[in-house]
Amino acid sequence: MKYWITLFVFLWTIPAYTMELRATVNDTPISDLDIKNWSALLKMQHPDKYDYMSAKKLQEEALDAIVESHVKKETATAAGKKITPADIQNAKAHLEQQNNLPAGGLKTMLKKNGVKEETLTKQIESDLLWLQYLREKGGELNVSNLAVNKRYQAMKKELEKQGVKGDSVTLWEMAQGVLPENVDPSTTLQSKSCDAFLEHIKIGPYPESAQRGWTNPQQFPVDLRDLLKDVAVGETVGPLRTPKGFLMMMKCDVHTQQVMPTKDQLKMQMEMEQLDVLSRRLLAEAKRKAVVEKKD
Repeated sequence: MKYWITLFVFLWTIPAYTMELRATVNDTPISDLDIKNWSALLKMQHPDKYDYMSAKKLQEEALDAIVESHVKKETATAAGKKITPADIQNAKAHLEQQNNLPAGGLKTMLKKNGVKEETLTKQIESDLLWLQYLREKGGELNVSNLAVNKRYQAMKKELEKQGVKGDSVTLWEMAQGVLPENVDPSTTLQSKSCDAFLEHIKIGPYPESAQRGWTNPQQFPVDLRDLLKDVAVGETVGPLRTPKGFLMMMKCDVHTQQVMPTKDQLKMQMEMEQLDVLSRRLLAEAKRKAVVEKKD
């Protein structure tokens, strides 16, 4: 009996981690642990934005994200909106597909980034409820065919200025480099791949001239474009005399890219733009009505 009493006293004296209250939103507490968890979630979702942000600024952004999540959920719930656990699971499955993850891969990604699944679940729940609320408030979004046609023609005109005709553009992946005039270019011309081609350039006196990338053929001078248009993938062109030496080129790949959306796609995009404007306005109104108290 003495052992159990001693053990109880020992456990009682271990200092427990006490969560520090950092803020409240409509009387709902937000702790420092909440902010830590949301900070990890934001860094995972937007690494380019948050990886180089100071810890203090990241915590401020995380607190604002928590407040918005609470406000979205409370506003939508008050309007009678509901979701089911199946809705949340479907949203997680969709996230896996978007990120090319296998089934169950989302859990692995969360663990790798130090993100609590519960935090992501809260974000998904508030976003799904808010989307229902927006759809009710927005009703039928008013994007007329006239507005779609006007946007479509403006986009087409801008692309034509850039030399793009039609709804798609053919891009060439080109490798190029310069060899001095006293070097026999035959080895480079016989290269079987773009990698081998560039290796020949890099061992020459102008390694910095070795380049590879996608380009719009319309950006080439007319005479060079005419020379390259019938060249097959894997074939080389050159030597072409330049002030520095012989320019050598190889066509690595060809790809046709859709640059103009269909009018249906454009209408959907314009509806999403209207929905985004509505969302920002309603969220700003809801946040103004919310009682947010930050603790020093």
